[in-house]
Amino acid sequence: MPARATPPDPIDSLLALDLGGRGIGGFFQPGGALAAARALHGASRVLLVTGFAVGQHLPESDGPPGTAVLGRALRRLGADVRYVTDATTAPVLAAVLKVLDEPAEILPAPADDDSAAALLEAERPSHLVAVERPGRGASGDYLNARGASVAAWNRPLDGLFIAARRGRGARPVTVGVGDGGNEIGMGNVRARLARSGALLARIASVVRVDHLVVAGVSNWGAYGIVAQLGRLAGLDLLHAPAVERRLVEACAKSGAVDGITRRREATVDGLPLDAHAAMVRLLGVAAAAAGPAGPAPAPVTRRRAPRPPPPRRRRAR
Repeated sequence: MPARATPPDPIDSLLALDLGGRGIGGFFQPGGALAAARALHGASRVLLVTGFAVGQHLPESDGPPGTAVLGRALRRLGADVRYVTDATTAPVLAAVLKVLDEPAEILPAPADDDSAAALLEAERPSHLVAVERPGRGASGDYLNARGASVAAWNRPLDGLFIAARRGRGARPVTVGVGDGGNEIGMGNVRARLARSGALLARIASVVRVDHLVVAGVSNWGAYGIVAQLGRLAGLDLLHAPAVERRLVEACAKSGAVDGITRRREATVDGLPLDAHAAMVRLLGVAAAAAGPAGPAPAPVTRRRAPRPPPPRRRRAR
């Protein structure tokens, strides 16, 4: 009798929803959220990195909510949690952390690769996570979904991840969450992105991570990790749909814009608030339906990745 096929993880099915038509089907990572959750379960000290500015003084609303919810979950599980972002995004991140009644341990962003390596050495995290954060492309520049440079408004925080991969001995486990191909972690699937068209090939990040999570919206990817952490820990770690509404509204009030429309409104990636609240509800239902998560598989030894190019010099504003 043939073995019964393993049913798809319902959390994966939700994260793979491409309501914004981003084309994530070509680089979606089945099992990514569960693998990331297994890696983070039991973390002792975590640095969470976020913030994607689409223009001067224009931080987007995708990233900070997911980062704050993930940070809260990790802190509830016993981790020491701190955050790193640019000065532009810091007020937005502080606002969503306040909604969750979470401490805002926000570190200033390093200015270059050397200071990123110094920060990593000073903090010595066990885990390093990026949620919707630009990662340099093959040219060393940081490009938005249209192929325009955003280097002038986003410090090279991917230097933390590059330093982590180059480190000798014990190094932090790295996780990246993204939705467009140009974020930290998308170096894992760069070959697939390059086959998806000239634009994606040009904007694709070369920065790799140990665990990549892809979702239709990066906030959802972070929520998916939280849902999987809840399965592993036997706890309800997700926030409520009503809290999701407050998080997105806090983003707009603190200066964030929708990354697609560039308008200061309570939407994320061109999708209405109802869609994001519904996703939180569905992820909770999916986690309950999936039941407790099994043990983690044995770790796989990885080869050291090629050295990414240095970032392109920042342009004058």
